[in-house]
Amino acid sequence: MRRLIFPYTPDALDFIYHLTAGQPYLVQLVGFQLVRRYNDFVFEQGHSRDPVFTVDDVDAVINDSEFYQRGRYYFDGVWGQAARGVAGQQAILKVLALHPDGLMIKQLRIRLAELFRESGLAPLEEKQLEEGLETLKRHDVIQQKGDYWQIIVELFRRWVFNQ
Repeated sequence: MRRLIFPYTPDALDFIYHLTAGQPYLVQLVGFQLVRRYNDFVFEQGHSRDPVFTVDDVDAVINDSEFYQRGRYYFDGVWGQAARGVAGQQAILKVLALHPDGLMIKQLRIRLAELFRESGLAPLEEKQLEEGLETLKRHDVIQQKGDYWQIIVELFRRWVFNQ
């Protein structure tokens, strides 16, 4: 039996790391979906193609509507964890999801105040915001890069954005 080994272009590997931040479950999910897509194209549909995964292949996999459904345990798990403990963590994530490059703390405060005002809820107190940021940071959901706070895992950011 012939064993296929699927090489990746360097750009595809970089893109996968950018999307997953090395989260093992998500790296495995992307790889599984790439192989599944390849097998469907070659063996089910009878087309031929080079067995090298490219950025376009990765992009096609993560833009397939099934991808986020298959990764729901990860996405729901992280989201659910943010609902427990310190108040406001999910609100912080909702605001940060709108800004892939992150926000400075002052901008984050303003956007959070707008979000709470629009929803008719009392805004987060400064202590709650600090505790929420530290909890999310400790759980490797967000990071501070210089003066900017951002969601670490791009696929999770996209999932939150689309919720």
